[in-house]
Amino acid sequence: MACRSRQTAAGSCLWTSAAAWLNFLAASRRAATGNRMAKRGKVVRFRKRPAKARRFGRWPFASVRRLVVPAVIVGLLLAAVGVGLIDGKGPDASQTTGTADNQVVRVTWVDGDSGRLDGREFRLHGVDAPEGSPQRAKCARERTLSVDARNAARSVTEGKNVRVSRTYGADTYGREIVDLSAGGQDVADQLVASGKLKRWNFDGGERKPDWCG
Repeated sequence: MACRSRQTAAGSCLWTSAAAWLNFLAASRRAATGNRMAKRGKVVRFRKRPAKARRFGRWPFASVRRLVVPAVIVGLLLAAVGVGLIDGKGPDASQTTGTADNQVVRVTWVDGDSGRLDGREFRLHGVDAPEGSPQRAKCARERTLSVDARNAARSVTEGKNVRVSRTYGADTYGREIVDLSAGGQDVADQLVASGKLKRWNFDGGERKPDWCG
């Protein structure tokens, strides 16, 4: 810094120059400090924003998780209840009535103990009828008795409301094993009483009745 007046004393000129220089240094220092603070401010803001974004990003997933997990649990419980209602009493469900509301079924007879119920193959439970097939009948008398048994079964059910009163699953041929009632009376009991069928515990491994003796 140069003094503007030559008449100013040398000491005063030096003092003025030194003061001006100190003011310049102070201003420069303030500017530098301001720049550093500005830079720090930017860094702080840059560091904080991602942190806020991460905190913000975690909450929606946590909220969804809190809603989804209970919903899945409730769904599984409802599914378990639904299975229980459909299956009834578990192992004993096959012992219940074959039709849910005990509806009347249409029956056609192939022989004295088997035929079709609304198109589904069935066999009467716990009884045996004479065989009508030459390949399976043991004698001519059995084939004749087979025709009589089939006609008797048709007579018992003809013109009556036939219902499935109980089911026992399927046999080795895929036929449904059932108890039938006609007009409120058990079909097998009537045919056994008339001598057209014989009792046979085929589930227990009992030997098939003889129709030729």
